[in-house]
Amino acid sequence: MSYYQKLKTKELCSVFILFSSLLVGGTTGKITGKVTDIQTGEPLIGCNIIIEGMSIGAATTLDGTYFILNVPPGNYTLRASMIGYGSVQMNDLQVIVDLTAKADFFLSSKVIEGEQVVVTAQKPTVRLDQTSMSAVIGAEDIENLPVSEIGDIIELQAGIVRDPGGGFHVRGGRSSEVSFWVDGVSTTDSYDGSSGLEIENSGIQEIQVISGTFNAEYGQAMSGIVNVVTKDGGQNYSGNLDIYVGGYHTYHSDLFSLASPFSNWQSFSDNNNNGNWDYGEILYDLNENGMWDDGEVFWDKNGNQQWDGDNDTESLNSDVGYDGYMGDYYDYNGDGKTTQPSPGEGNGRKDWGEHEFVMDQDGYTKYLNIAENLFQQTNFSGSLSGPFPGLGDKLTFYSTLRFYNSAGRYYGKRLFEPTGLFGDEKIMPLSPFSKFSGQIKLTYKITSSMKMNYTGFLTEKAYRNYDSYYKYNPDGLQWNYETDESHMLTLTHSLSQKTFYELIFLDFNSGYNQKLYENINDVPYPVSIISKSELDNLNLEERVLLHTGYDVIDDALRFHVTELDNNTYRVIDRQDQKGYMASDAFQTPAWSFGLGGTQNGRFSRNTSFQQVKLDISSQVNPVHFIKAGLLYKIYDMWADEKSLNYKTVGEWSITQNGDSLGYNPLAGARLNPFTPIINPTYTSDHNYFRVKPQEIALYVQDKIELDELIINAGIRFDFFDPKWKILSNDRFPGNRKYYLVKTPNDTAVFWEYDYSELHTDLIILDSLSEQGAVAMENLFTAGIDFDSTQNTYSEAFQEAFDNSRNTYRWKYGYSDVKPSYQISPRIGIAYPITDRGVIHVSYGHFFQIPNFSFLYANPEFEILNSNNGGILGNAALAPEKTVMYEIGFKQEVAYRTALDLTIFYRDTRDWVGMSAPISKYPVGNYRKYENKDYANTRGFTLVIDRQFFNGFGGGLDYTWMIAEGTYSNPQDAYFDAQDNQAPRLSMIPLNWDQTHTLNFRATLGGQDWVISAISKLWAGKPYTPEFKTGVVSGAGAFAGFADNSERKPNIFDMDLRASYKVNIFNLNMNLFCNIYNLFDFRNEFTVWNDTGRATYTLFARDVPDTDPSRIGHLNEHLLSPDWYGEPRHINMGFKLTF
Repeated sequence: MSYYQKLKTKELCSVFILFSSLLVGGTTGKITGKVTDIQTGEPLIGCNIIIEGMSIGAATTLDGTYFILNVPPGNYTLRASMIGYGSVQMNDLQVIVDLTAKADFFLSSKVIEGEQVVVTAQKPTVRLDQTSMSAVIGAEDIENLPVSEIGDIIELQAGIVRDPGGGFHVRGGRSSEVSFWVDGVSTTDSYDGSSGLEIENSGIQEIQVISGTFNAEYGQAMSGIVNVVTKDGGQNYSGNLDIYVGGYHTYHSDLFSLASPFSNWQSFSDNNNNGNWDYGEILYDLNENGMWDDGEVFWDKNGNQQWDGDNDTESLNSDVGYDGYMGDYYDYNGDGKTTQPSPGEGNGRKDWGEHEFVMDQDGYTKYLNIAENLFQQTNFSGSLSGPFPGLGDKLTFYSTLRFYNSAGRYYGKRLFEPTGLFGDEKIMPLSPFSKFSGQIKLTYKITSSMKMNYTGFLTEKAYRNYDSYYKYNPDGLQWNYETDESHMLTLTHSLSQKTFYELIFLDFNSGYNQKLYENINDVPYPVSIISKSELDNLNLEERVLLHTGYDVIDDALRFHVTELDNNTYRVIDRQDQKGYMASDAFQTPAWSFGLGGTQNGRFSRNTSFQQVKLDISSQVNPVHFIKAGLLYKIYDMWADEKSLNYKTVGEWSITQNGDSLGYNPLAGARLNPFTPIINPTYTSDHNYFRVKPQEIALYVQDKIELDELIINAGIRFDFFDPKWKILSNDRFPGNRKYYLVKTPNDTAVFWEYDYSELHTDLIILDSLSEQGAVAMENLFTAGIDFDSTQNTYSEAFQEAFDNSRNTYRWKYGYSDVKPSYQISPRIGIAYPITDRGVIHVSYGHFFQIPNFSFLYANPEFEILNSNNGGILGNAALAPEKTVMYEIGFKQEVAYRTALDLTIFYRDTRDWVGMSAPISKYPVGNYRKYENKDYANTRGFTLVIDRQFFNGFGGGLDYTWMIAEGTYSNPQDAYFDAQDNQAPRLSMIPLNWDQTHTLNFRATLGGQDWVISAISKLWAGKPYTPEFKTGVVSGAGAFAGFADNSERKPNIFDMDLRASYKVNIFNLNMNLFCNIYNLFDFRNEFTVWNDTGRATYTLFARDVPDTDPSRIGHLNEHLLSPDWYGEPRHINMGFKLTF
């Protein structure tokens, strides 16, 4: 305690009201302490300790100690009172998740009863019961720092690396090894390991980032935990409104570039530069001497640059040759017509073919300039909390709402429509993003010892992913839609002062949908077959404008009508020019952007689960605080991946050697014009699965708090049933069933999926395996050799026929996957060496079920009959395993300044990798996911942290880390095989191996103003050089440099925030400005493999800047804006608090 201040107050009633806050394990802390007579030093028995405003408290025991369990994180005021003593009030006591806050009181019997002593708690610089590395960021820090989302906070913590895609790698692990928790339950999307719920900054009370070993209550994670605790509503109404605008502000016109095809075009060749079209400038200047010479008066049709004296081919006096005056021309666009004056052709019009792409001087930087485009990004958000009217303190609420819209940093030009027609050249954003999110939390006090919470989360997003191919055809980019909707119900019941439980039910739902148009039949120029009466209702004279040339707009009939048989008509409507285009409608050369087409993939998935979690916490005695929990989770997940293909005319075919037999509706001639179709799920162009796996977990955790030692020991049991199947025989991945069918005229073999396309007059005789189908087809085609002395041909054929049926009768080719389970022990020890220093040591085993995308990939088991014929998922994958060790030392080195040095090592086994090639029948091979890869990480972190005090606070953390493994991603081995590389037999730096990481943050502030800064200096991540320099012989050898043997450039960034508080009409308003990438550095995240830089490559040294067959300028490809970090970004706004 730092000081005493005496105040007259009313005597506090000694009645203790026990009530626990509605939060679950992993979201609350504990307060303990001792109450002593300040004169005698004797412990006081029966003294009441109350948390002001929350009706939470405790009474001291025989030794004067007390504890208050299940306290949500935050800053609190405590009051200690006892009859015969003056009460003491302690302000600003901080409670942190999973840790113990100490609050000792000294009461005096010599003061007048009713007097109150006020003390201010000092936030401890070193938490003596912290047994592993973790960081806690409160709501005030989040508001004061230049951060816009949770990810910006996570990347600042020691031991964490963020990749360019936004994934977090904690101590060298894969990004999917981090578990995301909200209010005590895991909300990780098991399909890909991403965060399932996005909580806005205004709704966060505290974020806990655990990068070291973590307690047994946290499961299905191997690297780290991100635990978010949301805010509760209080007894008073409060709220805020947060509005800002802004966007990118950069002048890098070479990076954010555009090109125009006719920037240097002239309507004629002004050879003498007098601005007029003169006689002599009508020629095709073959020798480029700027003059009209004898021999340039002809049309050189054969291109030999001389007149061949043949008036029929290269005539001197005809409509296509020189006739003495304005007749000689160069037919630049090849239409065979003479029109003048232009650079040879003379129609005064910009015809495609006369173009040359020239870089615009300023690119599209005016769209990335807040002085000219202030509303690139807009944000409207707010929160409101308080009690429900008329219900007193029984029911409170906390709610947030946010609307956010951004045009993104990538722009393109609508030079073309997806149809290939010319567009209006409008500058358009290529990565627009919009988001709506809301959250509401209701708290209902049932009794003084029981209450219930309901929390609802909703997030909707719509965005486009940048694809440079569509830079000049932006309407061909697909839209992505995400909808996350979850509901959480929590019951908290205090059974006694020592024991409480939480029962949580979570209904989680996360959906994703990718498409360009809602209807797959939405195509340009739709075709319909109509009757004569329907035709009569059309206005056949109606006309439509078609932009058929760069400078040409044709006025054409809207309807193109073709008469068919039976008094019907085929009608093409040219007014509708929007819709899907065939994927191969336009062929684009290298170093060129697209001139038309659409993205035709359609992918949708949904991850749902219902989870019930029960946690019981008990302070069984002053030493042991025990938590135990039970979890049951059932998933309902589906994914549908497909692409739009040509609709075709089906055909009958008999194909041997394992290919599809019988009627094939997918292999016929294409219908013209393009008619999209989604192939059935049994084809490789369409994958669909729906699974309902189940998960059960149990854990016990004991926090043993001795006088000179704190031990956190726990054990966890996890059970997982994937509810799926694997192959019984790896040689038959497809396990196709074929029907032996009796037709009216013959006996034939058909694939089971083809059978549904046939007529109903077929009779199934038997079902055969793929081997049997081939054997039977060979029997039908080639016949048999027989001994006529033994039997007739018919008898011998029937015998061979029956043998094939019996030998190759189809059997169910899959086996159910057995459930997996694992036990993971964990222990952490904190040894306080002084009252301001602690040594912590921890060790643990951590297991995680692989991402569901690996378990259920390729659900129809479709493999091509070729080498590297595909990859199969594997629902029998074992849990991945990490063993983690950590030892650290934390000491207060100056007033409110602490130093933390932690050394760690991680050993990861059974990492998901790729199997060796598996031979399939009848030809080819494939691979499947296996627990095969290995990785380890070693390093240390050094953290210096100063609490905000006297107008200054901040921190500096440095991480040295080596992350090595066999493969960074499971698919890498498959791609290596496609490149004819041998399997990797040694450890290499992983893609996210960032050896040196230095993060700095500082906050300066006064009563009405705050300035804060964040700076990051990250070593370059590895890449694989491209040049091949030799051949190494022997097992596992390959030609060239070693993978990930070179480093990309270092990354440096600095962000700044300034805010100033003003009072308007008794309302507090914060004016603020955030600047990200203050100095507009061009950080290179992706590089050319031959140079190690994003700025240049030798691959294009022989490529001309422009070419009539290419779209765009070469420099646009050499400097790809998505290879760089975000440019300078400025937001300006205000936050109104009431």
